[in-house]
Amino acid sequence: MTEIKKNKFSLTPPELNGLRHIQGLSKFIADEIKPQGMLYIAIFHSKYAHAHIISINTEIAKNIKGIKTVLTAKDIPGENQIGHLMADEPLLAEDLVNYIGQPIALVVAESPRLAELGVKAIEISYNELTPILTIEEALKNDNLYIPPRVIECGDLKKGMKNSPHIISGKFKSGAQEHFYMETQRSRAIMGDHDEIIISSATQSSSEVQEITAKVLGLSSKDITVDIKRLGGAFGGKERNATLFACLTAFACFMTKKPVELVLNRLEDIECTGKRHPFESKYTIGFDDNGKILAYDVEFCSNGGASIDLSVAILERAMLHADNAYYIPNARIIGKACRTNLPPNTAFRGFGAPQGILVIENAIHRIARFLNKDPQEIRCVNAYKEEQFTPFSQPVLDAPEDYYIKKCLIKSNYSELINTIKEFNSLNLLKKRGIALIPIKFGISFTTAFLNQGSALIWIYTDGTISVSHGGVEMGQSLNTKVALIVADTLGVSLGRIRIESSNTKRIGNASPTAASSGTDINGSAARIAAEKIKLRLSSLALKELNLDDVSDIVFKDDQVSHKNNPDLSISFENLIHKAYLERIDLGAHGYYSTPGIFFDREKGKGTPFYYFVYGSALVEAEIDLVHGNFSLPKVYIVHETGKSLNQNIDKGQITGAFIQGLGWCTMEEENFDSKGRYLALTPSTYKFPTIRDIPQLWDIELVEKDCKANSVLGSKALGEPPLIYGEAVWFAIKDAIESINNYNIEAELSHPATPEAILLAVEKIKQKF
Repeated sequence: MTEIKKNKFSLTPPELNGLRHIQGLSKFIADEIKPQGMLYIAIFHSKYAHAHIISINTEIAKNIKGIKTVLTAKDIPGENQIGHLMADEPLLAEDLVNYIGQPIALVVAESPRLAELGVKAIEISYNELTPILTIEEALKNDNLYIPPRVIECGDLKKGMKNSPHIISGKFKSGAQEHFYMETQRSRAIMGDHDEIIISSATQSSSEVQEITAKVLGLSSKDITVDIKRLGGAFGGKERNATLFACLTAFACFMTKKPVELVLNRLEDIECTGKRHPFESKYTIGFDDNGKILAYDVEFCSNGGASIDLSVAILERAMLHADNAYYIPNARIIGKACRTNLPPNTAFRGFGAPQGILVIENAIHRIARFLNKDPQEIRCVNAYKEEQFTPFSQPVLDAPEDYYIKKCLIKSNYSELINTIKEFNSLNLLKKRGIALIPIKFGISFTTAFLNQGSALIWIYTDGTISVSHGGVEMGQSLNTKVALIVADTLGVSLGRIRIESSNTKRIGNASPTAASSGTDINGSAARIAAEKIKLRLSSLALKELNLDDVSDIVFKDDQVSHKNNPDLSISFENLIHKAYLERIDLGAHGYYSTPGIFFDREKGKGTPFYYFVYGSALVEAEIDLVHGNFSLPKVYIVHETGKSLNQNIDKGQITGAFIQGLGWCTMEEENFDSKGRYLALTPSTYKFPTIRDIPQLWDIELVEKDCKANSVLGSKALGEPPLIYGEAVWFAIKDAIESINNYNIEAELSHPATPEAILLAVEKIKQKF
């Protein structure tokens, strides 16, 4: 039989849609052709953080020519509730508003301009109430979503008593705006038999389907959600997008017309949730070597007006309170506070970055107290194989201090320290500092039932392949990784494969694309589906190649051949064509659920993670003592990937995550006034990293290895863990400030380390000597 060495499918670039992205040909919601008769929504938002609605008059708006309808809560046909975990988030405010930007009414018109005109014509009167805005105010009023959560291990009291040294402290970390390129948006059209088809910029197709059905008094089968791709999300479209999808579907249902809702940038920032600000206090006990003997920490988060995902985010902060360090005696308390801000929500890292900042600050202070190098303290406390976390999960593949030391060697740490000391001694107006952050990041949804996924594969008679899965592509190259998994399983070129849009009719009950589990869950489901088809094809190949044992058959390079005799082969497309003629099923559904996941929240014990990801980052920062600016002369990152599915994609994820973490820790400051109004609503006032902020030397090394615990094809997740490396920039800046007085005084550096914060910390250091 003829062996085909090359084919048209092998010419596809390694990133499935990279070329189309670069050429601007990839389509997003806004790029789709507008249906005839499209209507447009403008939202009438609350101008108060907390107030009773006395009256609302929409008649003037309704009478404006071109405005089709004005909708309020009383028009909702089903439940006026989109809360998923707790019934505390109405679709439209009815009697009470709880944050600035909360939707009260919808104006549906023939053009966006008319819709905005209608919003301005609505008359409303309020009785303003005093809002609760801060964690301090929420705690004072006992304004928590649920009672405090607790995780404990060992004997904290005894551990503290036996500690030669004890340090206490507080740490505040700020909010962060997602600032995705594509703002919140949705389209809805009426289908056959009152079906509503929604194109939503969401990470959670099934949640949009489920909640929309409840709001409209329909069943899930009547709602179809289709997602081609998102223009960024970072967690900001996991739950936030549900609100806007439901508003769009509601307007569509009431008008029976296609409807579009698009938030402008200012509107998006003003009314959507951010990364949770945390205020934490801790006490840590340790010995003369810096070995941690006891750790008592309390995390308090600002969740905003509704629960959203605040409790799950708080839990993950608690589950990462130890970071990469074994702590024998610990008490970790978590309090999620309800305030009158827009509901804070998921953000890349999902609480872990906030929890890790606190223990890393404690490590830094221990080193200063003992006059030791912080890396020595980190190595002393690094997890060893099968030591247990505070929540009783054994740490498998524990690297001990491997990644810390590898980073130190890679950066030539001793020489770098001397170079920094020399630089600081010769420069009065600039100082340099250094910091290292290791990570141990748990992978899985901590809500166990979400760890499941499905995929659907069809192989057509010409040998091309259609793959549907429950994940959402949002720039992380999930679709490419799923395609690579299918291509590897079937031994075919990537160019044969088309990844379809995420659609609730093809893949039902999909979990959100979040928790760094998109590839693990959906890729595993796709592999299972591909293996089912491969097994059927193998039986046919036995007959076609006159072989006796399936184990002799190899699927590789678009050929199906004998493993020891490549000349005995049949092309993949010929085998597929014969399979069709033989009436062999060329389609398969794959289902995957992550094994061994459980967590008892009452006891604070269990195995919430399938595995851990490890790594380390070392950062050199230079600060300007006159202007408060900083730069990064050197950054070294060593990160474990298991067996990488695609190193270029993985390096891209590490790069983006590091920069996003850097932004949160140094410049992305989001404050609010006494009325609960966010003050930074545009790029002119909300500063995020640009090309000028990248390191001058940036060395990223991927460590590929076999692991006891890993995921599909031996790989490990990558989306969220590297964000934590960006925290090293904050500590390097702090180290640079402390060099002013030869590290004898701790810098009072707030988070984020904006130029103002740096200058204030510098001034305080100078005042103390």
